[in-house]
Amino acid sequence: MTNLMTNQTTFNKILPLILALLLIFIIPMLMRRYGWEPEDLIRLLTGRLKKEGYAPARKSGEKKDRREPYQSNSRSGDLKSLVSTLLIFARRNRLGLVYPGTVTRGSKTANLLALLVTRNEVIGFDCFGYGGTVSEKKNGSWNQHMNGNDQTIPNPLTACREQYTLVRALMDENGMGDIPLRILAVFTARGMEVVTAHPEQVFDTGGLIAHLRETVADEEERIEPEEISRKLNEHVVRIRKGSERGR
Repeated sequence: MTNLMTNQTTFNKILPLILALLLIFIIPMLMRRYGWEPEDLIRLLTGRLKKEGYAPARKSGEKKDRREPYQSNSRSGDLKSLVSTLLIFARRNRLGLVYPGTVTRGSKTANLLALLVTRNEVIGFDCFGYGGTVSEKKNGSWNQHMNGNDQTIPNPLTACREQYTLVRALMDENGMGDIPLRILAVFTARGMEVVTAHPEQVFDTGGLIAHLRETVADEEERIEPEEISRKLNEHVVRIRKGSERGR
C-alpha cells in the first residue's frame, strides 16, 4: 500500500514536467513540421481530428517530407513490356505494328521504338527512360525530379519534331505522302509522372495506351494497315540482338 502511494506521488510530480516538455518542445515542433495552426492543435488535443477526418493543410511554400519513395529510371524490361502491349493492342484492333521504328532517310535514322499503323494514320513512339516526376517548365525547359534530386533533361517535344521530319520525308518519298503522321513522346519508367502543357503529345505508358484506345475507336478508315506496314518495313534498320531503344 505504501509503495502504491509512493508511486502515485512520484507520478504526480513527474506529470507537470512531461506536460511542460510537450508545451515547450514537442508541440511547437509538430506545428512547424505539419503546418498546423492553433485551431488544429485544439482539434488534436480534443480528439476531433480523427473523428472529423481532418488533416491540417500544409502551409504554402512549405517543403514536402524529405523522405521520398525510391524510384529508378526505365530499364530494358520496361521497353519490352511496352512493345508487348503494343503488339497485343495492334492484333486486337487489326492494326499494323512496325518494330523497331528505326527507319532511314539518306544517312540519317529516325530512332523510334515502333510505328503503329492505324486505319487513318501512322503513329511513332519516341521513348525516354527518365523516372520520377518529369515536368515541363514555362520557359520551355524540362526537369526530372527523382529521389530528392532535380536535373534538366532534353526537351522531348524537340526530339519528336526531329524524328517527325525524317519519317515524314521518307513517307513522302515512298508513296505515303497523303497519310497523316504523329510522333508521340513516351516515358517508359514504371510509376513515373508527367506534368506537361502538351498532354496530347507526351505520355507515360498507361496514358499512351488509353490515348490509343480512344484514337482507334473514333478514327475514320482511310488506309490499309497491312499494306502501309509492309512499305514501312522495307526501310527499317534492324537493331542487333541485345540492343534497346530508349534514352
